[in-house]
Amino acid sequence: MSLFKRDDSQGQAERIRGDIHDIGEQSRALGRDLRDETADAIEEARLRSEEQYARAAAEARRRQRRLGRSTRRSLDECDRYVRNHPWRAIGAAAAAGAVIGLLLGRR
Repeated sequence: MSLFKRDDSQGQAERIRGDIHDIGEQSRALGRDLRDETADAIEEARLRSEEQYARAAAEARRRQRRLGRSTRRSLDECDRYVRNHPWRAIGAAAAAGAVIGLLLGRR
């Protein structure tokens, strides 16, 4: 009778070792799958961020050009006004200088 018990317990031990081996293989396969999925997700996020950066950079360049045109237009209008009305421009500059001088003198 002890012979059967030994065979039975050896068989159970072998089955348990086999199950543990299978669990290990499944864990390694799951780890590989998880690593691959994570790498894919990271690559996708990187591509999306590069696209967003490219769009933001293009928008910034457009706004910079628009601001440059607007600034040049304003400077041209100011220059034209000063050339057409020199005494008014001198008076406005003198008044602005006086106000700034008074404000700074109060400190």
